[in-house]
Amino acid sequence: MMRSLPLSRTLSIPLLEVAYRFASVELSDKDRSERLMIALREHTSDAEAGGRTRSLLSRIWLRPPEPAAEMVRWAIEHPEQFPDRRLMHLGALIATVPFVGSALVPLGRSFALDQPMADADLRQRMVERWGDTPAVRDGARKTMSSLRNMGVIAGGGRHPIGPCQRLTSSPISAAWLAHVLLISRDAESIDVRDLAGAPELFWAEQIEPDIDYPHLEIHTESINRRVMARL
Repeated sequence: MMRSLPLSRTLSIPLLEVAYRFASVELSDKDRSERLMIALREHTSDAEAGGRTRSLLSRIWLRPPEPAAEMVRWAIEHPEQFPDRRLMHLGALIATVPFVGSALVPLGRSFALDQPMADADLRQRMVERWGDTPAVRDGARKTMSSLRNMGVIAGGGRHPIGPCQRLTSSPISAAWLAHVLLISRDAESIDVRDLAGAPELFWAEQIEPDIDYPHLEIHTESINRRVMARL
């Protein structure tokens, strides 16, 4: 199980795109990091560009934790498989910062049950799971802001949180999301039927995953049970 820290910075698609761009070019790790810092100065302060913002973006796209490394590399090498790049960025975020996935669980369940949830409700759920610390509370706020920036939730503050239109996926990116989910949950396999109802993926279009995704295998365990498992 990879270490899960609260989200330390609010993210946006432009910031994530900058990191993805440098992850996809042939450079040394040092050169990627230095060029990322320079590029981030167009979006944030010099201190943030060389500090926690760069560190977080590097964790997601440049130097992901080992459990997520293959999955992230596949996304870098196959951008054409993501009709909506927000799906790619949010999947990478969930796999490399499982704290975010744990915030999506109560949100997805509340949307499925049509039960309104406010920002304060989510912060309380995160405190109950991760402990009542300033970092957890701040991480919950930054997670919510990041999800709004990425266009997967709306509302908040005095208004209930609601889902936005689901992000478009392809059959093979749906399989990639299954890999994301297994990494976030620290699980080895999942029933294909459970994948369709996973609360962490409420924001993604639900379609049949492609069995040609190289880092998972699909096999039948019984007449009515098909399982996707990590290789």
